[in-house]
Amino acid sequence: MKHLACIALFGIAILAPLATIPAAGEKPTPWRPFIPVDSYANLTKRSIQTIETKAASGDKNAEARIEVEAILLAGYSLNTAAKNGLADYRAAARYAADMARSGKSKELVMFSQRVGKIKAVGDTSDVTKYTKGTDLMMKLMFSKAKGGEGIHPDLQYLPKLKNLNGIEALLGALANKKLSDENLAKVSKELPPLAYRVAVIGALTHEFTPKKDVEKWRDYSLTMRDASVALAEASAKKDAEGILKSALAIESSCIDCHSVFKNK
Repeated sequence: MKHLACIALFGIAILAPLATIPAAGEKPTPWRPFIPVDSYANLTKRSIQTIETKAASGDKNAEARIEVEAILLAGYSLNTAAKNGLADYRAAARYAADMARSGKSKELVMFSQRVGKIKAVGDTSDVTKYTKGTDLMMKLMFSKAKGGEGIHPDLQYLPKLKNLNGIEALLGALANKKLSDENLAKVSKELPPLAYRVAVIGALTHEFTPKKDVEKWRDYSLTMRDASVALAEASAKKDAEGILKSALAIESSCIDCHSVFKNK
């Protein structure tokens, strides 16, 4: 569990990269259609609701939270098997990010009504325009008490997960012990969307390269994506062994990513 914190610190992790090798001179891409259409609709709906809720809340951290939700909304559209309206969602997400950074989050209280009505400006697939770096995304992984987004009550299948209430704590628990049939049933609905969300964080992280060790960064970010996709697929199939293996892969590789990028 202690090594899992490097995910939140550096936005990297996991297995061996499975991305397609780009042609000579072609920029490597983190985008591939791993989010099923129904999951994409669910994730998109949740992000829009989060943006509206935060815009109406007046919380001191609302603008930062909207900014990170906006880039995730864009990321979903770049990693889905869905075909229609993807550019519209990215245009709306870019607008939301811009409003949040400009201190105009109140403009987003009815954000759902703006989707499809905002004209795209420039390359909406350039996710570096949505936020300055990975810090806001990585903070989502923390416990809720430390500023993370927390986890759904259905995923709090152990008392310590209810207390810690964080994504990295959940991943650590999943890697520590194979789920019982009872606990597998508890998490089976909410674990796939969370895993796809973490996979998108990995894909987005790929685009925010550091000044040094760029290829290692890209490899780690893509393998974070791929291991998280494996976790989503295993949980959708209610495959307890697959969940354990995916979570173990995430946790064990954190040691390597931490050793490369700590203090850089």
